Amino acid sequence: MVDILNEIQSINPYLWAFFIFICRVADVSLGTFRVQMIVNRKKILAATIGFVEVFIFILIVSKVIQDIGNWMNILGYCGGFAVGNIVGITISEKTSQEIISVGIISKEHWPEIEQRLREEGFGVTRNLGYGLEGELQVLRIITQRSMFPKIRDIALEYDPKAFITSYLLVGRTGGYLYNLKSKI
Repeated sequence: MVDILNEIQSINPYLWAFFIFICRVADVSLGTFRVQMIVNRKKILAATIGFVEVFIFILIVSKVIQDIGNWMNILGYCGGFAVGNIVGITISEKTSQEIISVGIISKEHWPEIEQRLREEGFGVTRNLGYGLEGELQVLRIITQRSMFPKIRDIALEYDPKAFITSYLLVGRTGGYLYNLKSKI
């Protein structure tokens, strides 16, 4: 493996810096995804991803340190780290099956928000709440984490001052989730 890396390094310094960049993007993206697997208690997958992640890291960091005066390699390494974070977070968001509970408090515009959410296919539960200034309505939506931006945008469209919260749910039974044909 080291011979292959030495051959790539000797071909073209720009190609080598780009190779370092790509490897670092892969390494950091895997690390970000591995953390999600740890949180989701997927031990074997997290361990496998961790092995590949560290393998790439050790090979690349050793080559960068051997030629520490080469600024293109260092820029490729640092740039790959930055882009790897973005790619890793994007992958985690796209693959996440996490379920969240979203709460929306709107003093005056809750009927419009509730109606629009229902039209969009979300299950909405409304509860009476009491705040500092009296009675208010609390809308609660249980959905996949990936749907949070859509719910937030709908609420803010009708009430820019809406108070919106979300938290991760660990387990569930029964109920209705957005975009599923049948009830759970």
